[in-house]
Amino acid sequence: MTRNYYLTTPLYYVNDVPHVGHTYTTIIGDILSRYQRMLGQKVCFLTGTDEHGLKIERAARERGIDPQQLTDRNADAFQMVWEKMKLQFDAVIRTTDPGHEKAVQTVFNRINDNGYIYLGEYSGQYCVRDEAYVADNVKICPTCGGKTELIREESYFFKLSAFQDRLTAFYRDNPDFVIPKTRMNEIVSFVVSGLNDISISRTSFSWGIPVPENDRHIFYVWFDALVGYLSGIGFGTDQGRFEKNWPAAVQLMGKDILRFHGVYWPAFLMAADLEPPRRLLVHGWWTIDGQKMSKSLGNFITAEQLVKTLPLDAIRYFLAREISLGSDGNFSLDALITRINSDLANDLGNLASRVLKMINSYCDGAIPEGADLETRDEQLVRFSKETIGLYTKNLDQFQINRALENVWELISVVNKYIVAHEPWVLAKDSSKRERLGTVLYNSAEALRIISVLLAPVLVDGTRAIFSQLGLDEPPERLRIDKLNWGGLRPGTSLGKREAVYPRLDRSTVQAEFEQQAPDKRNDEIRATATAGADPHRIGIDDFARVEMRVGRVVDAERVKKSDKLLKLVVDIGSEQRQVVAGIGKEYEPSQLPGRLVIVVTNLEPARLMGVESNGMIVAADVKGCPVLATFTEPVEVGTRLR
Repeated sequence: MTRNYYLTTPLYYVNDVPHVGHTYTTIIGDILSRYQRMLGQKVCFLTGTDEHGLKIERAARERGIDPQQLTDRNADAFQMVWEKMKLQFDAVIRTTDPGHEKAVQTVFNRINDNGYIYLGEYSGQYCVRDEAYVADNVKICPTCGGKTELIREESYFFKLSAFQDRLTAFYRDNPDFVIPKTRMNEIVSFVVSGLNDISISRTSFSWGIPVPENDRHIFYVWFDALVGYLSGIGFGTDQGRFEKNWPAAVQLMGKDILRFHGVYWPAFLMAADLEPPRRLLVHGWWTIDGQKMSKSLGNFITAEQLVKTLPLDAIRYFLAREISLGSDGNFSLDALITRINSDLANDLGNLASRVLKMINSYCDGAIPEGADLETRDEQLVRFSKETIGLYTKNLDQFQINRALENVWELISVVNKYIVAHEPWVLAKDSSKRERLGTVLYNSAEALRIISVLLAPVLVDGTRAIFSQLGLDEPPERLRIDKLNWGGLRPGTSLGKREAVYPRLDRSTVQAEFEQQAPDKRNDEIRATATAGADPHRIGIDDFARVEMRVGRVVDAERVKKSDKLLKLVVDIGSEQRQVVAGIGKEYEPSQLPGRLVIVVTNLEPARLMGVESNGMIVAADVKGCPVLATFTEPVEVGTRLR
């Protein structure tokens, strides 16, 4: 059976409305699904909402409404904004759907029949905000910084410990299971350090799917939600549809939920005699003007705010172009406007305008006939073909921003080609009519190829360019894998000409953006929070959010082209981390392996001299020189500092 290319977003938790992070994930999925369709692939693109859990139950109670009412309202908010963004889904799943309940119970029964479920008692700390269990005695969630709660209740457990060897073998046989590689390394390190059985049911609240034959228990929200990738394509209700799509080709997610998808999810599937997905594509987080997005700081940007303020292509292009998939990014309205005006208005928009205007003025509004090619013509043709190859290579590797860079290089080459041949000069010489036609045909044909390559990202603008080129079908109907030079037919009449990408007015966009902000009291909130405060002091809660652990240096080497930076591999108990430290002038790499250090483990990853650092080594500043902090008494690796 020929399977569809099955692609999923996460199932978004409906405790609030969609924001810029949700928008990024979903647009990336939409771009990849459109690209696969343009390769001739049959695609199933799924999104959905995760609607159970203690957080939802409490939020509904605080509002005085039923949990179903809350989830209906917020699920509708996701659906409406995705429609406004013209996102194309083939399947949408809500975890409150009746078919989903059946699927969850079926998966549980399979796992139970295979001997991987037992009844016990769970006692430990739980983060309600993330709906996640944390390590014993951890009072502050290492992911979100919120306070955890002590949970003690009867629970069904999944024998995750029984899958350590199978998971390790699976990772070895599928080295590209998680992309990027750094995230794959995290998962492998976590599994090889040892797995404990995990609780998959709750009895302390009621908003969830009941466990078969013991309805005092409801399923843990993550067991419930993960099965949505199966129920959304017919598992348990439409076996033919399910088999046509599973296993998933790509599952998209943020780095904060990788462990659930990279460890628990394949183990659940193996236990139920189902195949794991082929690939997990993990992206970073978006900060807002350099700060982590937070309602309390007033920098929370909703998807509705974006779609009401900005053109759709501007949103899609900025999010896809600004960062490499896997890295963190910074959302700044100023950066977005600069990028759109530079790339879309100045580069692509002006290229389309000048080519179409010259054909309209010099060739009576019809695509001219090309004649024999000269050297520079052949170079343009060759560069266009090479661009198609580079673009597809990068998109096949999920490097969307690099693929866009390839297209922009072609745009630059076409602009230089036009300037070099000066069609406005050729048009004044009747003996140069044939040459004029060749130059303008080549420019228009390159514009056609550019539009096809950009169609997965720029939905509205590429259709407009095709229409103005006189082409009847939209660019997304063409096959990228069959794209070649010469698709324009001479004599084709141009369509009505209009600006494809007008420049964004900075002050107008800024005013509209602020008008649509979910909370206009941002400045007041910040001013109240900081008035009279000592800027050098922090609260106990702020300090508690900093997680420092004892680590042992496993390996050390110098960062290329730097005499100060060292790249360290540090064992922090639960995993090994790569950390870049500015201690290279004081310490030789050979001195460090085996040494105990203090590592700040919950910092956002950063790149120093092109090398990713996942943490920070604590050192004292002694007359401007770093001295590593150490211990005078024995301590175990992984111990948390308090």
